[in-house]
Amino acid sequence: MKKMICSVVLTALMTALLMVVLLPVCGVHAEGKPLTMTYVGPATLSAGQSGDVLKTVINSTESGTVTYTLTDVARNTVIYQQEKNGVQAGDEITWQAPYDDAKLSAARTVKRVKASFRMDGKTYTYNLFYNYSAKDGTITIERAKWYYKNTACSFGPAFRDIRPGMTDKWYTFTPVDLTVQGRQTFEYVASNMYVIGEVYVDVAGDTVYVSYYNYYAEKEGRTKTLSEFFTFFHDLNSVTEVEPERMSDLGFHFGQPISIQNDLNGDTRVLLFVRNMVDYSNYPIDSVRFERYWPNLPERVTLRNAMERLMD
Repeated sequence: MKKMICSVVLTALMTALLMVVLLPVCGVHAEGKPLTMTYVGPATLSAGQSGDVLKTVINSTESGTVTYTLTDVARNTVIYQQEKNGVQAGDEITWQAPYDDAKLSAARTVKRVKASFRMDGKTYTYNLFYNYSAKDGTITIERAKWYYKNTACSFGPAFRDIRPGMTDKWYTFTPVDLTVQGRQTFEYVASNMYVIGEVYVDVAGDTVYVSYYNYYAEKEGRTKTLSEFFTFFHDLNSVTEVEPERMSDLGFHFGQPISIQNDLNGDTRVLLFVRNMVDYSNYPIDSVRFERYWPNLPERVTLRNAMERLMD
């Protein structure tokens, strides 16, 4: 019988100036790509135009042509394009990229902008995401952020709060009452920062199923699951390890039936521990930002307290 074990640069439009930050491009190119981009600052242009100054450093060992194209993908329009010929290793190019304020200031939802660079016969593309929102007569542009190899757990108390010294990570667990028939739904939280989906516990008689859902998966959302792990604990006293790499033989499989009697020794008050590894963006699709996870909101405190009362 299985032993049970159970987780842009701030942009201000001041009268006629809109700063657009291309931080996703800055120094984040993969090794081997011939270009790096750095943001220098806002461009000083004529009235009715805004822009930014970008610096490209050439890493390639060959000379060639660099074409910089900034495209509003949602509208399928080129905002800016410029070409530099005869560039070679060590060159630094400064782009003063103007944008038509009328095109940008009308936007109030997320827009996707594509910046592409052609060098040595290859095209390197960076997708940039901005959230345009009116506030106090200004427009704030927030770039999408990407989080790689981050953990995702189901909502509940944190081990580090309940059992200080066990881990310094924000792993959470979910006390569950398995006498409740049907589906119980819990928030699925990544990086202890964003609610990226839901975790489900389905009970039918003696059988339990655990599954999860990444929000916007059906729309090809930008959350990628790298690894999965979940298990159960009888109680806190049975918790001796919380790193899945050291408990792989004690885990269960998502979507597979679990017998309360045979696999959980008849225990109906258990601690569910989900700890997946994910890559994700805080904008799962162009028009939506994940809800920020604030653990101390009154409704979450109330729910967490109720969960702790379930613990043996």
